Amino acid sequence: MWTDVKHREVPHWIIGALVSLWVLTATVAPEALNGEPLMGIACGAAAFIVGFFLHALGWLGGGDGKLLAALAMWLGPTDLGLALLATGLFGLFLALPALLRFSTLFKERGVPYACAVAPPAATILAFRALIG
Repeated sequence: MWTDVKHREVPHWIIGALVSLWVLTATVAPEALNGEPLMGIACGAAAFIVGFFLHALGWLGGGDGKLLAALAMWLGPTDLGLALLATGLFGLFLALPALLRFSTLFKERGVPYACAVAPPAATILAFRALIG
Protein backbone atom coordinates (compact mmCIF):
# COMPACT_ATOMS: atom_id res chain seq x y z
CA MET A 1 0.00 0.00 0.00
CA TRP A 2 2.96 2.24 -0.71
CA THR A 3 0.78 4.34 -3.05
CA ASP A 4 -1.52 5.14 -0.14
CA VAL A 5 1.40 6.37 1.95
CA LYS A 6 3.01 8.34 -0.84
CA HIS A 7 0.04 9.63 -2.85
CA ARG A 8 -2.96 9.00 -0.56
CA GLU A 9 -4.72 6.86 -3.14
CA VAL A 10 -5.51 3.19 -3.61
CA PRO A 11 -5.25 2.29 -7.30
CA HIS A 12 -8.52 1.16 -8.87
CA TRP A 13 -6.85 -1.89 -10.39
CA ILE A 14 -6.18 -3.28 -6.91
CA ILE A 15 -9.87 -3.03 -5.97
CA GLY A 16 -10.88 -4.44 -9.35
CA ALA A 17 -8.48 -7.36 -9.01
CA LEU A 18 -9.69 -8.20 -5.49
CA VAL A 19 -13.35 -8.14 -6.55
CA SER A 20 -12.70 -10.04 -9.79
CA LEU A 21 -10.73 -12.75 -8.01
CA TRP A 22 -13.47 -12.99 -5.37
CA VAL A 23 -16.13 -13.48 -8.08
CA LEU A 24 -13.97 -16.15 -9.73
CA THR A 25 -13.40 -17.89 -6.39
CA ALA A 26 -17.09 -17.70 -5.45
CA THR A 27 -17.98 -19.27 -8.79
CA VAL A 28 -15.31 -21.97 -9.02
CA ALA A 29 -14.50 -22.80 -5.38
CA PRO A 30 -17.07 -21.36 -2.94
CA GLU A 31 -15.69 -23.63 -0.19
CA ALA A 32 -12.62 -21.35 -0.14
CA LEU A 33 -15.00 -18.63 1.10
CA ASN A 34 -16.32 -20.88 3.87
CA GLY A 35 -19.12 -21.87 1.48
CA GLU A 36 -20.89 -18.55 2.08
CA PRO A 37 -20.48 -16.30 -0.97
CA LEU A 38 -23.79 -14.51 -0.29
CA MET A 39 -22.57 -13.59 3.17
CA GLY A 40 -19.40 -12.22 1.57
CA ILE A 41 -21.53 -10.01 -0.66
CA ALA A 42 -23.49 -8.84 2.39
CA CYS A 43 -20.28 -8.05 4.31
CA GLY A 44 -18.85 -6.20 1.32
CA ALA A 45 -22.04 -4.17 0.88
CA ALA A 46 -22.17 -3.28 4.57
CA ALA A 47 -18.51 -2.25 4.56
CA PHE A 48 -19.07 -0.19 1.40
CA ILE A 49 -22.00 1.65 3.01
CA VAL A 50 -20.02 2.35 6.19
CA GLY A 51 -17.01 3.43 4.11
CA PHE A 52 -19.24 5.72 2.04
CA PHE A 53 -20.56 7.49 5.13
CA LEU A 54 -17.10 7.76 6.71
CA HIS A 55 -15.85 9.24 3.44
CA ALA A 56 -18.77 11.69 3.38
CA LEU A 57 -17.80 12.78 6.89
CA GLY A 58 -14.20 13.24 5.75
CA TRP A 59 -12.87 10.55 8.09
CA LEU A 60 -11.84 8.03 5.43
CA GLY A 61 -10.63 8.23 1.87
CA GLY A 62 -12.76 6.80 -0.90
CA GLY A 63 -10.11 4.25 -1.90
CA ASP A 64 -9.75 3.15 1.72
CA GLY A 65 -13.49 2.52 1.93
CA LYS A 66 -13.52 0.57 -1.34
CA LEU A 67 -10.54 -1.51 -0.19
CA LEU A 68 -12.33 -2.25 3.07
CA ALA A 69 -15.43 -3.38 1.14
CA ALA A 70 -13.43 -5.63 -1.19
CA LEU A 71 -11.57 -7.21 1.71
CA ALA A 72 -14.81 -7.65 3.66
CA MET A 73 -16.11 -9.80 0.80
CA TRP A 74 -13.07 -12.06 1.16
CA LEU A 75 -13.20 -12.17 4.95
CA GLY A 76 -16.90 -12.87 5.31
CA PRO A 77 -18.80 -12.74 8.59
CA THR A 78 -16.54 -15.14 10.48
CA ASP A 79 -13.32 -13.15 10.08
CA LEU A 80 -14.51 -9.59 9.45
CA GLY A 81 -14.89 -8.68 13.13
CA LEU A 82 -11.40 -9.92 13.97
CA ALA A 83 -9.96 -8.09 10.98
CA LEU A 84 -11.67 -4.83 11.98
CA LEU A 85 -10.39 -5.14 15.55
CA ALA A 86 -6.88 -5.86 14.29
CA THR A 87 -7.19 -2.97 11.82
CA GLY A 88 -8.08 -0.60 14.65
CA LEU A 89 -5.17 -1.75 16.77
CA PHE A 90 -2.76 -1.77 13.83
CA GLY A 91 -4.00 1.66 12.73
CA LEU A 92 -3.50 3.05 16.22
CA PHE A 93 -0.04 1.52 16.33
CA LEU A 94 0.85 3.15 12.98
CA ALA A 95 -0.98 6.43 13.27
CA LEU A 96 -0.30 7.54 16.84
CA PRO A 97 3.48 7.95 16.55
CA ALA A 98 3.08 9.48 13.09
CA LEU A 99 0.44 11.92 14.30
CA LEU A 100 2.58 12.96 17.25
CA ARG A 101 5.62 13.55 15.06
CA PHE A 102 4.11 14.82 11.81
CA SER A 103 0.77 16.22 12.93
CA THR A 104 0.76 19.01 10.32
CA LEU A 105 1.40 16.59 7.45
CA PHE A 106 -1.41 14.25 8.51
CA LYS A 107 -3.83 17.14 9.10
CA GLU A 108 -3.22 18.33 5.55
CA ARG A 109 -3.14 14.97 3.75
CA GLY A 110 -4.94 12.56 6.09
CA VAL A 111 -3.88 9.24 7.52
CA PRO A 112 -3.29 6.40 5.01
CA TYR A 113 -5.87 3.97 6.39
CA ALA A 114 -5.29 1.38 3.65
CA CYS A 115 -1.96 0.70 5.37
CA ALA A 116 -3.92 -0.27 8.48
CA VAL A 117 -6.66 -2.21 6.65
CA ALA A 118 -4.54 -4.41 4.37
CA PRO A 119 -2.04 -6.15 6.72
CA PRO A 120 -4.57 -7.64 9.18
CA ALA A 121 -6.84 -8.82 6.36
CA ALA A 122 -3.91 -10.31 4.45
CA THR A 123 -2.70 -12.08 7.58
CA ILE A 124 -6.12 -13.59 8.29
CA LEU A 125 -6.58 -14.67 4.67
CA ALA A 126 -3.08 -16.20 4.54
CA PHE A 127 -3.72 -18.07 7.78
CA ARG A 128 -7.05 -19.30 6.41
CA ALA A 129 -5.31 -20.54 3.24
CA LEU A 130 -2.62 -22.34 5.24
CA ILE A 131 -4.96 -24.20 7.56
CA GLY A 132 -7.26 -25.10 4.67
